Amino acid sequence: MSEEVLGRLFSALAAEKVRYALFGGLAVAAQGLARATKAVDLFLDDDAENVRAAVRALQSVFADPDLEEITPEALATYGLVRYGVRDYDFVVDLTQRIGEMFSYRDLEIVEIDYLGTKVPVVSPRTLVRMKRDTGRPQDQLDVARLRERFDLEDV
Repeated sequence: MSEEVLGRLFSALAAEKVRYALFGGLAVAAQGLARATKAVDLFLDDDAENVRAAVRALQSVFADPDLEEITPEALATYGLVRYGVRDYDFVVDLTQRIGEMFSYRDLEIVEIDYLGTKVPVVSPRTLVRMKRDTGRPQDQLDVARLRERFDLEDV
């Protein structure tokens, strides 16, 4: 995943004043733990204008007409919309909820200087809560590493 493109994406999200939090594997990496991933997971506040601002930010970086298909209504219906980034080997997942467990308002968010931009990132404690019961081997490894690095045995 291109750090230059990620830096542009985070700058565009900031310029559009998108209320979001980075989560998933890239959030683990932003917390200082080496982690390979091919997904940029963005948890969005569910306000319709916020979703439109996120799409504008993506459009400013990727200039892809397919982005017009991402609407507040689609995200509200499905909870997650995946955008396969043209010309790059990664996806952007826009998420508003994970089942009944998590919405944007449930997240503990910390701001981290990542790739030259202040990026809102889900806290290590919240990452553990999000990943601990998925059953995915990579998530279980992430949980163990986060617990050890941030002394989170009580989570």
